[in-house]
Amino acid sequence: MIFCLGSCSTDKNAFLNRAYHSTTARYNGYFNANELINQSLNGYRKSYKEDYYSLIPIERNPNLKEVESLLPSLDTAIVKCKKVIQDHSMPSIRRSYKKVEHNTWIDENFITIAIANYYKKDYDAALRNFEYVEKFYSNDESNYHAAIWEAKINIEEGFYTDAHLKLRSLDLIIANQKEEAEKKKSQKKKKKKKRSKRSKKKSSKKKEPALFPKKLIPELEKTKALLFLKKKDFKKTITHLEKTLEATRKRKEKARIHFVIGQLSEQVGAFDKASKNYKMCLKYPAPFEMHFNARLRRAFSEGGEDIKKELRKMLKDSKNAPFLDQIYYALSASELKSGNEKKAIIYLTKSAFYSTSNKRQKSMAYEKLGDLSYSNKQYVPAQKYYDSCANFMPENYPNGDAIKNKAIKLDKLVKAVEIITFEDSVQMIAMMDEKERIDFLENVVEQIKKREAERKEMEAQKLIALQQIQQNNESQNAFSGNKWYFHNPKAKKEGLVDYRKMWGSRENEDDWRRSEKMQTINIIDGEEEEMDTIEETAEEVDSLNVEKLLRDIPLTQAAMDSSIENLLRACFDAAVIYKDQLNEIQLASDLFNKILDKKLIHPLDLRASFQLYKIKNKNSGYYKKHKNHILDNYPHSDYASYLINPDFYLKRQSLEKKAREKYLNLVNEYNKNNYNLVINTIENILTNDTLLSFKGKYLLLKVTSKAQITANKKSLIPDLNYIIEQCPDSEESNRAAEMIGIIEKGYSKNEPFVGKKRPYINDESSEIYGLIILENKLKGDDAKIKVSSFNKNIFKKWKIKTTALVLDEKRDLLLLKKFKTSAKGKEYILAFKKNKQYLSKYRSANIFLISKGNLQILLKRKDITEYEEFYDETY
Repeated sequence: MIFCLGSCSTDKNAFLNRAYHSTTARYNGYFNANELINQSLNGYRKSYKEDYYSLIPIERNPNLKEVESLLPSLDTAIVKCKKVIQDHSMPSIRRSYKKVEHNTWIDENFITIAIANYYKKDYDAALRNFEYVEKFYSNDESNYHAAIWEAKINIEEGFYTDAHLKLRSLDLIIANQKEEAEKKKSQKKKKKKKRSKRSKKKSSKKKEPALFPKKLIPELEKTKALLFLKKKDFKKTITHLEKTLEATRKRKEKARIHFVIGQLSEQVGAFDKASKNYKMCLKYPAPFEMHFNARLRRAFSEGGEDIKKELRKMLKDSKNAPFLDQIYYALSASELKSGNEKKAIIYLTKSAFYSTSNKRQKSMAYEKLGDLSYSNKQYVPAQKYYDSCANFMPENYPNGDAIKNKAIKLDKLVKAVEIITFEDSVQMIAMMDEKERIDFLENVVEQIKKREAERKEMEAQKLIALQQIQQNNESQNAFSGNKWYFHNPKAKKEGLVDYRKMWGSRENEDDWRRSEKMQTINIIDGEEEEMDTIEETAEEVDSLNVEKLLRDIPLTQAAMDSSIENLLRACFDAAVIYKDQLNEIQLASDLFNKILDKKLIHPLDLRASFQLYKIKNKNSGYYKKHKNHILDNYPHSDYASYLINPDFYLKRQSLEKKAREKYLNLVNEYNKNNYNLVINTIENILTNDTLLSFKGKYLLLKVTSKAQITANKKSLIPDLNYIIEQCPDSEESNRAAEMIGIIEKGYSKNEPFVGKKRPYINDESSEIYGLIILENKLKGDDAKIKVSSFNKNIFKKWKIKTTALVLDEKRDLLLLKKFKTSAKGKEYILAFKKNKQYLSKYRSANIFLISKGNLQILLKRKDITEYEEFYDETY
């Protein structure tokens, strides 16, 4: 017993003491701590959702938020190692050997503490421990281990030069050690024995540095790869990953590295190497998703009939049923590589069709369809594909803003082209005799119903595919054991997929199935909107008949004139977009000529002819043709004046500048109360000035001046009506109408009118709602929950319904329905601003009362400031 207790002493450097403390340090500290770290990391990595659409990480390490769930295990590991170091460290008591540690497992415990701190993102603490090991264990293998991890910390913190120098120093050490080994081999055996004896004598005085261990070479090369990946040097990253493959024996790690090399090879355009590495990935154990994506990526990098055959085989495998959208997308890529664009479009359409819960994949399919249509100058379908992509894309979708801009840019063109197609069609049908017209429309109805039947058939196929997925999941669940659902990660994951199949992708919120559902303005909410539209379309098709189609046919002269007007406007709008935005001169010319073919004396005929005049070459006959067309048919137009005198617009601009200065001088005189001078000057200008670009402004200024010196304001009404007559649909005519209303309803004596026309109306008979504006940090799902809780607890008897709306990308709204009177609404607002218990930060949100009619105007105009001004004046 005494013998055993003696071995517990850390002061005595005896065999039993060293054996006891080393064993304890190895297993109680190092081994158990590493088991804790590895278990927590393995648990994280098993639940880690790889994003195979992007470059997957070489190492799957938790970020600052994800590491929170790992902290208990990491902290326990640190505590274990610290206790071992404190209780079992055996430092030498001799001064000349103060760096010597007789317990050979203490340095490994320091390394473990540092690694745990590294995963905790506490890089300062980790670095201190690694530097300590480098300083006090410079002759041990752990010194090299610490150096590699120091380089990793430098990479994470962005100190790439320091990381490079640290890794470079290790390379030099390895090179020097290899050189020394080669020298020793080349010497003779006799000399080698003598040198061996001398080295033993020296070793008793000073320990030689340990050789760099081979087991650390994979970690060294992988760290170099991490460094070059951060620096976006993909070629060097690939080189060091290949060296990692040569050195490592871990088969699972090889699968991952091959996949990463494949992705990087695609980035640098080495598609053969990419395909080869994806194929190698399949030879090593890896998650199903990695092998599945490796097969798909081969289609993007290699193509060929063998790949297509393999992908078509994957379509038939039931376990691939949830991934049909990705397989079809890969098939489309393979067909594009083979130059078969038509077949690629068919596969892309199927990819979008079968994508039920994967918004990223659906967006990719629509984007590719849009790109193909755009490159083929099919701008109408391109816009629709880009618009669909914009509606489904997740927040982090690459080039998301560019795609949205493309959709917006082409939107006006699409509307114009659709109007052209529609008006051309109905005008053509209107020109038929009655029997021919009826026969034609009956055929149209038949074709529409046939297409609807085909669509329903496709929906049925989709439903069968989804049922196959469900059956596949059920058969797998039958063998998943007797774990409770929420303790079975696989069952939970499959349940989430099934939920999304039925309900679509939804934000987390309470009472999500009730009537207070998220509504959006101008934003399609995924599958639900799509399904609503499909159901409405199906109902319309079922009830479609010839009588309904005849309603849109312009069979009267007035209807035909309106149709022609719509056609001319749409042709001109589309032609301008083709010419100015898309540089499609021929398409623009065709539409301008379409306007001229109508042979009408019309402002758009003039503008179209002038556009063709500018497009055509001066030496061509068309150039003179359009010039003569303008001069003959529109001799008094500005365009004709320009054709006669090319400096016409420059001179006009100069005259307008002078006219503006003259008008502003009169405004200054008005502000000086020189009203009679203003009136007389304006009368002189209106009589003698031929260029009256400021006519409306002069007339309004004249009436306003008269109002300042006229007691009988009703005498101004004829002058105001004259403004409305002479300047219709202008700002001045609107102001004149407003002034007439003020005069008729009552006015203050000789007070200048100050006001601003607003679109909002104070309608006391309308329903009163509350409106909460959520901007910046106040946006989020939590807002609706907080406000609903406030309503249910404070205003329970009022039965206020809370509805979430999206005004635009930067602002959300909460609509409160409804208040019996505006007084009740003001009472609610007062309580809203004071309540801390339920609303916390949301008390600072802007909240207004708004009538039902004004709400519709606000949602259309989207100008909160404009409504705030009206609200302040009204309420």
